[in-house]
Amino acid sequence: MSEPESLSQFDPKAYRSALGGFGTGVALVAAHDQQGRAHGLIVNSLTSVSLHPPIMLWCLANSSGAFEVFTSCPAFSLNILRSDDHEVAQRFSRRGDRIIPPDQVCTLETGAPVLVAAVASLDCRMRLRQPMGDHEVIYGDVITYRADPGVDALGFFRGKFVTLTSDES
Repeated sequence: MSEPESLSQFDPKAYRSALGGFGTGVALVAAHDQQGRAHGLIVNSLTSVSLHPPIMLWCLANSSGAFEVFTSCPAFSLNILRSDDHEVAQRFSRRGDRIIPPDQVCTLETGAPVLVAAVASLDCRMRLRQPMGDHEVIYGDVITYRADPGVDALGFFRGKFVTLTSDES
């Protein structure tokens, strides 16, 4: 194990590398912009806050080019990606075009865009936004959801995509 890092000598790159030791799922947040186009953004900061009522949270960098879309939307979806969705994850984790083609989304109860092909999708109404450091923490009330439990999910560990699978038959 390496020596502890002092905050006076804080190295953001080394810190990010240390956090990479925590494997996560890969999810795409989707919301409509003011013109009704579906935008997508990859996050790995996805947390279930409460089961009763069902509340989720995710974090959005203040520097994100999609900050306005995702902080002004009344509803959004959280879509857990399939294990073979590497291209989707790469495309929507970069800056630039975040428009999701209309044939890849549908809507559920809130009207937010939902990925047609996802392991699971949570249709959420915006509950609360909280500034925290260099991010905005976004909370959503889960209004409805759908899941395909027989499909492997995409994960991320130490800078690489991995497959998250269940040993259930």
